[in-house]
Amino acid sequence: MKVVIIDDEKAMHLIMRRMLAKVNEVEIVGTFQETSTAFSYVTNHEVDLICIDISMPRESGLDFAKRLRANGHLMRLIFVTSYTEYAPSAFDVNAYDYILKPIRSERLVRTLQRAIADGDAHPKLI
Repeated sequence: MKVVIIDDEKAMHLIMRRMLAKVNEVEIVGTFQETSTAFSYVTNHEVDLICIDISMPRESGLDFAKRLRANGHLMRLIFVTSYTEYAPSAFDVNAYDYILKPIRSERLVRTLQRAIADGDAHPKLI
């Protein structure tokens, strides 16, 4: 499973890398601190899952997700954030999961194992 991490905090990149390394089937193919370069990457490369923060400079994680969906990209999205209040909006863009910071490794691993078990089935956009 090819995974991209999008978070404006470099420390989260390190934390996420450490946690994702616990799942053999996961390959981190990109890490980004801003959505514009991330969008360009996911548009031109195979990506199965994106871990993204809500609070990002210039474009929120939610707006990024809306732009992805508007352009027909169906990869799974896991929002990793400190904000509880955006969960309904995240699921409106077909979030695969919504995980609150500080993130627990067991929680993330369980979500990734579920995504792997679901195989290539991408969410259907309604």
